[in-house]
Amino acid sequence: MNFIFDKFKLLPSYLIQIRIELFIFFISFLVRLIWLLNIDSYPTLDGYAYYSNAYSLANDGKVDFYWPVGYSAILALFMKLGISKLFYFKLLNVIFSSLSVVIGYKIVNHYIQNSVKRILAVFLLVFYPEFIFFNSLFWSETVFIFLLLLSFYLLILNKIKLSAIGLAISIFVKPIAILIPVVFCFIHFPSNQRRYFLVISYTIILIFHLPWMGFNYQQTGKLGLVSNNGPTNLFIGNNQYATGHYDEEGLRNISKFPTDDLKKNVFQFWTTYYQDIPLLVSKKISYLLFGMPSPWIWSVGIGTNVYSQLPRYLTIDEFQAIKTKIKNNNILESCYQLNEKINLYSLNASADDYTKATMANNLIFTGVVTYKRENQLLLLSEVAFFLNVLLILVFLMKVVYFGIRRIPLFFVPIYFLVFYCFFFGDFRFFLPAIPFLIIGNFLPKK
Repeated sequence: MNFIFDKFKLLPSYLIQIRIELFIFFISFLVRLIWLLNIDSYPTLDGYAYYSNAYSLANDGKVDFYWPVGYSAILALFMKLGISKLFYFKLLNVIFSSLSVVIGYKIVNHYIQNSVKRILAVFLLVFYPEFIFFNSLFWSETVFIFLLLLSFYLLILNKIKLSAIGLAISIFVKPIAILIPVVFCFIHFPSNQRRYFLVISYTIILIFHLPWMGFNYQQTGKLGLVSNNGPTNLFIGNNQYATGHYDEEGLRNISKFPTDDLKKNVFQFWTTYYQDIPLLVSKKISYLLFGMPSPWIWSVGIGTNVYSQLPRYLTIDEFQAIKTKIKNNNILESCYQLNEKINLYSLNASADDYTKATMANNLIFTGVVTYKRENQLLLLSEVAFFLNVLLILVFLMKVVYFGIRRIPLFFVPIYFLVFYCFFFGDFRFFLPAIPFLIIGNFLPKK
């Protein structure tokens, strides 16, 4: 045994580092793959929008400008290469998520010297529940987290141009990252380097985004950085009927305002109802910590996976009720066929993934089917929820007792918290801050 350890010590340090990173990637990949093999969910809600946008882009060359194009473009590229199975796209998420853990490990090594804290931080990055649950979803957070961590790591290596390229690509996935260079500028750089950093960063971002902005304007008549849903999302979280989080009521509120100028309505809300804004912000933060989806499922990732499944069987009454509530009955009839032996409609295994995803997305809005919630999943969701609360509370206590650390790692969660409060409350919009929050919780006091 000592002989093996002696041989290991003789290896060059960079080879040891590579072996550790490969080991971390393998463990992360294995954990996430096991989750995929046990969850059979389809793209629904925002995930279906990204998936259908990719499908349209790959097959018809058309794109829905309402949604950020980055994640859909990545999926469309693989569709063009002949890869169309949902499982392979989920496997792509697993690869991105596992690479994120490896980059997180490198960031841990940069900031944390204590070996025990390093191990704990990396352990949380590998096994953090929501990172695992999101791999089976088609939401863009998994890819965005990878790009954000990569950009951040390149920044602390002082590779400014490469960092800006990573950030420019990440903005295509989630435009919320657009002001991150400003944060990095004032926190990470001395005053004599700030102008250079900002000029380089935004020049590269504009090089990447100006062609798309021009094409967007040409096609829609609207000037948007990546997508055209910003004013809508901003309005849902900032109007006199806002509940503090994203819900159907918030969507219905839009119909109460006949004008299309939602930005003007937001400004009017801020100037007219400014005394209510602190209360609204507190409602959003409380929803971040103690969100209450209905029916109750603690974890956003678990909840979305549960409600994104297709029932294997439908009763005749359920089939008829669904038929009256969806516009395209051909999709329903393609997915379910009557099995006269058991007098139930059974799921057609030969239906293609896109048809099944369309059916699952339609089904979730009908309210007809009761989704099966297994005890193991509910237990996992409780663990995920309480870990979320613990991580956020520990970070907030560090901010209160130790002060705001003037390092970019510590400011990223604050940045996402601010945007979370500007728009609307849903834990997934704070999820990209979690890797930074995990590592930040293990930083020494000074």
